[in-house]
Amino acid sequence: MRLHKGMISPMPDDHTAVANPDFERLQNELEVFELMTAGYVGSIVRAASLIPDDKWNWSFSERTPTAKEICEHAFVWLWCDRQQLCVLDRSLHRPTPDLPSDRETMIQMLKAEAQEWRNLVRSLTLEQLQEEREPWEGETRLVRSFLFHMGQHIIYKAGQIWMLAFDLGLDGPEPYDAPFPNRIYGFKDTPPWPAPRG
Repeated sequence: MRLHKGMISPMPDDHTAVANPDFERLQNELEVFELMTAGYVGSIVRAASLIPDDKWNWSFSERTPTAKEICEHAFVWLWCDRQQLCVLDRSLHRPTPDLPSDRETMIQMLKAEAQEWRNLVRSLTLEQLQEEREPWEGETRLVRSFLFHMGQHIIYKAGQIWMLAFDLGLDGPEPYDAPFPNRIYGFKDTPPWPAPRG
């Protein structure tokens, strides 16, 4: 049975990276946000590191993103939301940096941006989660909203890139067979899952 090995992982092969909070001993909301964002960027990086260079800008469908596009989309919103949180004068906001075409440089940019987010989250107090920021014309959002948005965004991007990795057979060659509650419980007379495809 293939277990989804890559869904949460620390930054790979980086001795300077700080460990994620221990998810079994989370003490507050900020540690959850740190784990969601920096932890799942680690997952994206792990999958991106598995993707061969000749598949970096490939997808199994025109309707689905490539690994390159997934990493770019993850990065630009990490960068943009961090700018909106940290640069309070909107006249000083700048476009996102130019993105590299090669896989390794993009991975390094993601790793660096994840560390920036880790530092940002660790610099906040619980009281600051209620502060407002002005991201776009006529809007205000709580700092908490930015952190939640980024956690949601990165988890979604991690799922996308791991689907590509699964399709390429990089997470194991076995057919899809995720754990299923009825089987784990041992319930009898329940339909098999996954059902035959066709």
